Amino acid sequence: MSVSTLVSVAEPQADEPPRTVRGRAARARALSRQLAMALLTILLISFISFFALNHSADQLGKNVLGRQASRAQLDAFAASRGLDRPLIVQYLDWLWHFVRGDWGTNLAGTQPVKPLVLPAFAHTSELAVITLVWSVPIAIAVGVAVARRGGPIDRGLFVVMTVLAALPEFVVGLTVMIALAVQLRWFPVASNAIGLGTPAEQVKAFVLPSLTLGVGVVPYIWRITRASVLESLSAPYTRAAVLRGLRRHRVIWRHAFRSAAVPLVNAIAINIIYLMGGVIIVENVFAVPGLGRLLLAAIAQGDSHTALAIIVLLGAVFVILGLLADVVVTYLNPRLRGSAR
Repeated sequence: MSVSTLVSVAEPQADEPPRTVRGRAARARALSRQLAMALLTILLISFISFFALNHSADQLGKNVLGRQASRAQLDAFAASRGLDRPLIVQYLDWLWHFVRGDWGTNLAGTQPVKPLVLPAFAHTSELAVITLVWSVPIAIAVGVAVARRGGPIDRGLFVVMTVLAALPEFVVGLTVMIALAVQLRWFPVASNAIGLGTPAEQVKAFVLPSLTLGVGVVPYIWRITRASVLESLSAPYTRAAVLRGLRRHRVIWRHAFRSAAVPLVNAIAINIIYLMGGVIIVENVFAVPGLGRLLLAAIAQGDSHTALAIIVLLGAVFVILGLLADVVVTYLNPRLRGSAR
């Protein structure tokens, strides 16, 4: 073998990047694909929602002007709103203004949509955050503390959580309203003080709707935590830790709970989506001025402009939360990090 051959073998290949660099590049490409799919999904949601909520120009004109409106009035209304253009042109025009922050006006043209939707979005977000702040830690703590398959406490909790998960939201809401607001008078019956009253009144206004939503969140998070911890405790590495003399609670929190973090992230993301989009019943029971109540009112009034903005906003939130959950899960799971292509 010649000297030049030995030198070429000994020298590292300049065109072969280190493994860490290749891994980062693969993760960057995967994230780029996820971002592209997220944007495409949001566009698809807006496209379907626009055409699903679109009514004929005459129908919209009659909703605003009244059933007795003349043909000339209906034609003038359609021309003033741009409803006489092709639907695809209307959609592209709406999308261009929407991404620039101009969400148009309500159906009657008397109030901009954006000042209607954003405060409601803030109230729904506050309700979701407050619910998660107390329900998720309780569910995780209980799921980890009593993760003993077949024990009496485990069986009792399984029955209780199954019953709570099966209760409809309106049943839970009416029950806590009658018990805590009507009978004991600890909290207000309606939560319309949100965004208007003093800080103390606003905190009280959030308690009952948050409690109602949390009754549905706790069983789901508890079930995921319990199943993940029990599965991790049966793994060889946790058994080896127990054989080394480590205490059970230390093994659970240091080893089993870390393995359970991946499904928990997905479960929490799903519950955030549920809290952001599935609060229509709760917000109407407690008169919370949130997105659910505003969406129901817009649909009842035939206000497709406001309903469209709410649906697209919620769809974007759902997609972004799902994307963030995927990123966090990929970061927590080394196997997923290594498999990124």
